[in-house]
Amino acid sequence: MLERLRCGVIVTDAFKDWLASWHQRESPAAPGFLPELSYVRCAEGDRAGQSWASLVWRPRKGLEDHEIFAVGPCSLHLSSQTRKALRERCLDIRHGQIAVI
Repeated sequence: MLERLRCGVIVTDAFKDWLASWHQRESPAAPGFLPELSYVRCAEGDRAGQSWASLVWRPRKGLEDHEIFAVGPCSLHLSSQTRKALRERCLDIRHGQIAVI
């Protein structure tokens, strides 16, 4: 199943399950932090056309509520740049890695 977040990003059940597992495993070491997904796609240069997504912990303090999204049982921070880049795109898991479709 697919779910569209209020910002327009689409997530698969596989992504939600993977995020929940990652969060459960990693969150004890990061109290007061939220996972933040960043997405970069190069438009120019040697890496033109390449893209990657990364997931890191970010302090909850100072984040605006509209930047935080419920993804399955987890909360996830998406910056405005990431929301714009991923609007109408789908987050999935392929071979254990975050995939943007």
